[in-house]
Amino acid sequence: MKISFEKHKVLVLFMFAYWGVCLFMLFKSLDFLYAALSWNVLLAILPLFFINQAVITVGQRKISWSVFWILLWLFFFPNSVYLVTDFIHIANEKFRWMANVGPYAPGGGIVYSQDILIWAKLLVIAVGFFYSIVVGLESFYIFEQIVRKKYSRKIGYASILSVGLLTGIGVYIGRFLRFNSWDIVFNPFQVLQQVAEADRFAVQFIIAFSGFVLFSYMLFRSFKEK
Repeated sequence: MKISFEKHKVLVLFMFAYWGVCLFMLFKSLDFLYAALSWNVLLAILPLFFINQAVITVGQRKISWSVFWILLWLFFFPNSVYLVTDFIHIANEKFRWMANVGPYAPGGGIVYSQDILIWAKLLVIAVGFFYSIVVGLESFYIFEQIVRKKYSRKIGYASILSVGLLTGIGVYIGRFLRFNSWDIVFNPFQVLQQVAEADRFAVQFIIAFSGFVLFSYMLFRSFKEK
């Protein structure tokens, strides 16, 4: 893990800076959301360290350790894209409203909020999401390279689709069923039972979110390979 830290120390320092911003916003607004955002960003960066450990153990031909680190990466990877769902926390904020004005008033009567705290809230969530998804997609790319080198390009593409689908399921489990990544290990039967009881919306959400992950990754990959 020390090698991974040295390699990605800038990302770690950015995470600490983000925590500082969240701590400031927590005291300023007394909104526990900022503590949750800090925690979510920590969970989002872990897959990058796990997959880098997998790269090391694959190079050392330690098969059991390679499988362990890749599974750990797979369990935690959904945390990297989970933060997009945190935008629901601005749903109750009033960013704009209509005012009673004459027919020729500038802006058509739309008034935008001048409460800097709600705009800051939007930006803090956005920065956390951007950081998390970039870090997560980088780990996804490393995973694909491992699979391609070990097997083939076709299996690499199959692994992309599989991870995309599993990520959609993972985010649904986290957001709606309120389980954590480690519950898959410590409470597997409870998780599987609730997933098996999934309704139509669950299937729709999983498909939609899987599509979002795959689109984001292919876009990231196209820039990465240039």
